[in-house]
Amino acid sequence: MPITADIQTLEPGAWVELFELDATALGAELYRFHGYPQQSSIYWQGEEYSPWPIQAEGFEMTGQGAQPMPTLSVGNVGGFITALVLYFEDLVGAKLIRHRTLGKYLDGQPEADPDEELPPDIWYVERKSAENNETVQFELASALDFAGVQLPRRQIVANVCWWLSCGGYRGPYCGYNGGPVADENDIIVTDASKDKCGGRLSSCKLRFGENNPCLMDHSRPPACCGADHEQVHPSRDRAACAG
Repeated sequence: MPITADIQTLEPGAWVELFELDATALGAELYRFHGYPQQSSIYWQGEEYSPWPIQAEGFEMTGQGAQPMPTLSVGNVGGFITALVLYFEDLVGAKLIRHRTLGKYLDGQPEADPDEELPPDIWYVERKSAENNETVQFELASALDFAGVQLPRRQIVANVCWWLSCGGYRGPYCGYNGGPVADENDIIVTDASKDKCGGRLSSCKLRFGENNPCLMDHSRPPACCGADHEQVHPSRDRAACAG
């Protein structure tokens, strides 16, 4: 029975919620986890989802037509999350995918089926909203909200890189994935913890090269690079940042 038919029954079975946090665009890794601390690893679609103390809420749509504003609170076990946000710009721009399926479809079950799930939710880390020794909380945004297409949120500020503010340094729209380059004042550094983009044209040139096609038009600041920016980062999702 497909999952769409299961949900019409009185007892569809136990729902399972699984998460993927894809921070590869920031230079980090892809993390798979679930929020059932009493469980060991859960396997689905051939992938391992490790137990981790989390609380994810606010995903439901409202009847007012407004987009939900979910939050993800993650246990800061051993200071691991603090280290991630320190080295990877608060994880701004990391993609969170929420999978929902039934326990009977998990790997190893008699009715295991990797294709049976509700449509996955895709969100992006918009900002770190709280942090202490026990928990780090993130606010999430949809692709459209995160891209800043809802005016007047998207404001072009002279000489400040829009892609930096849109997806964060090393985020999906900046796209830089190399080693440490310079601090916010364009002073060369080799320490990854001090590597921060200043958001200026000079900052871009240090990372993408003096003669990069997107940076050749000196009449426009990086914030106005617009469609030409795809020449620098062809992997960027144009639809997500259309505006």
